[in-house]
Amino acid sequence: MIKSKNYQINSFRHLNIHLSFAYLLICLLVGLFAYLLIFAPAAQAQVSLGVFPPILQIQATPPTDIKSKILIENLGNDPVDLRIGIKPFTASDSENGQVTYLSDFSYVDPFIFDKMQILDQDTSIDSITLSPGQKKELMLEIALPQGEPLGDYYFSIVFISSNQPAKTANVSGQAAGIATNVLLSVGPKGMTQGNIEEFSAPLFVPSGPVPFTVRVRNTSDHFITTKGNILIKNMFGQTVGNVDLLPVNILSQSVRSIPDSLQSPTATTPASFKSYVLSLKSPAAVWPETFLFGPYTATLTIALSDQGPLYRRTVSFYAFPTETLFGILIIILIITAIIIRVKKTANKV
Repeated sequence: MIKSKNYQINSFRHLNIHLSFAYLLICLLVGLFAYLLIFAPAAQAQVSLGVFPPILQIQATPPTDIKSKILIENLGNDPVDLRIGIKPFTASDSENGQVTYLSDFSYVDPFIFDKMQILDQDTSIDSITLSPGQKKELMLEIALPQGEPLGDYYFSIVFISSNQPAKTANVSGQAAGIATNVLLSVGPKGMTQGNIEEFSAPLFVPSGPVPFTVRVRNTSDHFITTKGNILIKNMFGQTVGNVDLLPVNILSQSVRSIPDSLQSPTATTPASFKSYVLSLKSPAAVWPETFLFGPYTATLTIALSDQGPLYRRTVSFYAFPTETLFGILIIILIITAIIIRVKKTANKV
């Protein structure tokens, strides 16, 4: 009888323990749910946009009324409200084509942006709503009167999500906004001027690829579009390589490092080449040849415009496959040691 009572007491204690544990677990789950409900950040719809063209080049001679098409597309699955603005920029110090946005409109004509508007079917707009997958054709109109001062103007047409702070427009192509850059030259262009700021290569390389630093300075009063290539010759004067440079825009009074055409977004290149380019600390034109031996000369030829001027510069570098030759040397030493060992053994016999 006593044993039965003790068993009932122990069972009751175990039941209380299980109930207490279940109560504690329920409290923890309720607390966690309340925390997530109150403090967890609300999920936001991702904004994905496309714009074409990414760059507009406009040459205008006043008086004139210019209209250029801009196609904006909502690539996401949710509707998006966009604000439209104009942000002037200049070339960044990185010399890789990126831009730095300016806080003011200190140009030749400080009122140049008052002569521009974005049109949607002949209606001036400063905002737009796009449904999922919708494309919209807009028009940039620039009305330049007689006597408009000559000069270059660089600015972005920025489309930024209405629920994002304006500062996110500082970078073209962010998730919440996108921009098309405009290079506007007013009046006939003056003389194209500039120089090769730097053309260099590593003095010694154990193997390829070989990076060439090509930096060009534009001292013109307008932007330029360069074209050029690098020819590589071996010790016998034979042409063994050709690196086509990517045509790039260089803004007035700025310097830009020019990559090769294989680094174009539309170029098809091996993953190893892309990985090598990403490993470089600064932009470079790359000769992808891997096995190299002996002295080489590389000649850069570059035109600052279709009408010139044309510049050339030559550098030399040396290639010596140290790792391969070191491996061959080790093999020769091993074979030599084996031969000597065999001869000594044979002499003993």
